[in-house]
Parts: sequence; C-alpha cells; structure tokens
Amino acid sequence: MPKPVTKQIKLCFFETACTGNHLSPGQWRDENDNSRSKDRIDYWLNVARLAEKGKVLAVFFADAYGQHTIYGGNADAIFASGTQVAQFDPMILVPAMASVTKSVSFGVTGSTSYLNPYILARTYAGMDHLSQGRVAWNVVTSWSKSAAHALGQEDVTPHDERYASAHEYMDVCYKLWESSWADDAQVWDRERRVAYDPAKIRKIEHNGKYFNINGTHQTHPSPQRTPLIFQAGSSKAGQGFAAKHAEAIFIGGLIPKHTTEAVKSIRKSATENGRDPTSIKIFASMNPILGRTLEEAQAKYKRALENADIVGALAQFSGFTGIDMSKYPLDEPFQLTGKPGENTVQSLIRDFQGGAGEKGDEVWTPRRLGECMCFGGLHPAPVGTAEMIADAMQEWVDVADVDGFNISYTSNPASFEDVVELLIPELQRRGMYWKDYAVPGGTMRENMYEEKGASKLRSDHYGSKFKYDTYWGKASGTNGINGH
Repeated sequence: MPKPVTKQIKLCFFETACTGNHLSPGQWRDENDNSRSKDRIDYWLNVARLAEKGKVLAVFFADAYGQHTIYGGNADAIFASGTQVAQFDPMILVPAMASVTKSVSFGVTGSTSYLNPYILARTYAGMDHLSQGRVAWNVVTSWSKSAAHALGQEDVTPHDERYASAHEYMDVCYKLWESSWADDAQVWDRERRVAYDPAKIRKIEHNGKYFNINGTHQTHPSPQRTPLIFQAGSSKAGQGFAAKHAEAIFIGGLIPKHTTEAVKSIRKSATENGRDPTSIKIFASMNPILGRTLEEAQAKYKRALENADIVGALAQFSGFTGIDMSKYPLDEPFQLTGKPGENTVQSLIRDFQGGAGEKGDEVWTPRRLGECMCFGGLHPAPVGTAEMIADAMQEWVDVADVDGFNISYTSNPASFEDVVELLIPELQRRGMYWKDYAVPGGTMRENMYEEKGASKLRSDHYGSKFKYDTYWGKASGTNGINGH
C-alpha cells in the first residue's frame, strides 16, 4: 500500500534541439524511435501536445555549444553515435510549440558566458510575449573548452569567475526586464497620439566589471517580465548563485540520500538570502522505463540495452567531465581519483563517485558506466510498472525533499507516451500529481507556484528590487538603489 502523500510533484519533459537522443546514445537505432525527425517542426508540435495532455509543467530544453572532443582527442564517437550533434537553437521552437498549446511552459537554456545580455533579454521577452508568459530561462555558465574555441575564445573562463560574471549578468537582465519600462508605458492613446508614453520608459546605464549597457530595453513588459529562473549548478559557487537567483533547480544524484544534503544546503542558503526556502522548487532527474507489467518494462530495457552505444556514451561522459575514457579498457574495473579539473561538470563526478559504492562489492567498469549513461545519463533509470516508478518518486520526495522531476527518455515517442498514459494516472490516483494545471492558460510562474496572479518575481527574490517603481523611486523619480 502506498505511503501517505507528503506533497504533490510536478514534471518536466527533458529535451534538446538536436537529432538522435541527447542523453541516450544509440537509441535512434530503435525502428520506432522518431528522434531523427527533430529537424522537422511536427516532432516538436507533437511533444508540446503530449506534454499538455499529461498536464506537464514544462518542456525543458538543454543546450550547449561546440562538440565533445575529449574522448580520443576528437568528436568521432559523438558523431557516430548521433549523440548531442546536429543541433540548432531551441529558442526558435518555443513560439511554434506555444501556438498549439494553452498551459504547458517551456524552459530554455541560455549561457551567460557567450550570449550578450541585451540580446538575451530581448529574446526571452519576445518568447514570453508570444507564449503569453510560459517561458523559463535555465541559466548556465558554459564550461566546455570546445565551446570556447568554437565561439572565438582561447580558453574557458575559470569556474568561480564565470559565476562572478553571471551575477553581474543577472543584474543587467533584471534592469532591462524590470526597470526600463513602467507597467503602464503602453497606452495606445488616440487623442494624445501616444502609443508608448516616453515618460514611463527609462534608459538603463550599467557600468560594471564585466558589462557596460547604455540603452532602453527593446520591448515593452512581457507577461512575466523576468522569465522564471531555472539553474543547475551544484558547486559551491553554483549553489550560491542558485540561492540568490533560482526559482527552480535541477539537481543530480543516483540515489535520494546522496541528494538530501545538497537540497538542505540550497534551502539553507535561500533562507540566508532572505528568501522563503520552499519557494525554490527542486527537480531531480529520472529516466523511467515503464511497462504495464514488470516483464514488459524489462523487455523494453533489454531492447534499449541492445541499441545502446557504449562508446558514444563514454565519449559524452568524457565531454562532460574532461576525463578521456578511451584510455580505460571497457571491461576492467577503474576508479576516478583526485579532484576534477575546474572546468568539468563537477556534479557528474560526484554522482558517479557517490553511486559507485552503493551496491556492495559491485565494481564499476567503463562498460557499466557507458550503460548507465545510455539511459539518460548519471541519474536514476528505474525499470518497472507505474506503481513501482511512483514508489521510487515518492522515496525521492520523502528522503531528498524534491518537488518534482525532470523526465528524460530512452526512445520517443514511446517513453513520453508511457509517462503520460501509465505513470501520470498512477500519480494522480495517489494524490501526488494535479488533475489539471493550477491556472489553466496561466503563466509558468503562476502554475509552478499554483497561484493565480503570481506572474512576476516574488517580493523576497533578489530581482524584485529592480522593479520599476522600486528601482527609480516611485515618488521622487530618482533611482531607489544607487541614485542615478
């Protein structure tokens, strides 16, 4: 019998705008897999419709630049496996997906390392307008050396400096989104012949260490003004950034108890920043392999294992961590020792090291690691019925205090269809999942917080001090923060 429900959860579908399977190398070989059609709009319209059918909070888009070139010193294994290649900008998909849906939202990754903040602010405001407020920004600081080279940089900016720059980047974006235009600047006054009131539009002047901006935000306030802020950093600097800025956080971990302390740390840091710790929603990653029976689920896992591209998965792991896995024999036990380089994805290594000793004397080999990566990466890939997967999710909620899950897939459309048709009804039956969106047709922030009218940044969020009346001083007309 299921345990009593402690909280309702929310789900996001994890996607990426590249052909093949982003985090499931080799699964394009399944004859029923449609990921090779990601370069056609129908694929994305179907994902959007399916997500809305399941009352999924958002379709979340990962994104990155360049190619993984660590494994063997080149990208051959990545190209051959069809993993994280043939990419295009996911931002162009949002208006089309929004046009065939009413309530599902869209989280899109944007890099503070390479995207100009003025342009990024305009792009997200445009997406927020065209989706009627159903947009989130997953804030990342890019770590890949190949990305740096592809974008004209000699090397990656050191880890902690990337976050120092990102803090200033956020200030610039908050000023553009929140401070440049008054809520009522758009007037369409026929008698006065005024479309936008010049007296209610302010120029932003930001002169900082990393950025200099002198100009007004290029468009009028969107439904959310600032898109809902996601973040996924797990280093000390990343957690500090998240505690200040993030409204939702994607967090890694192979088992719940290894994630518990990280969640506690995030909530503690939020409190120290003057925020309600429960206002930051924590999403764990999971790639459930579902069947109507356990035998059916196991058969799906077996078929996926036959399609798995172990070398491609190891090449992907190498790109994430900076460790060239081609140097290790596939079937010999190995250990990762020492500290990862500062430009690796630190959470991946911690997840690997944390999970490696969980099953007693079982050892890790590159092949086993590759198999794990072939099922969505280094996060849980439980195999079983909807009841079994729901039990696993409830354990994550009870032990790690997460608020939802970022759902990866093995093969589409089957994986997401199984979530919608098998898992979500079971979660609803248990009271773990809403029957409908809290605010049908509402903004992403309204639906995440389940509060009609809550489209803008909360008052305890750092970015709220940049709101127009606060920033400029409602009565005096002066800047309420720094006086200019």
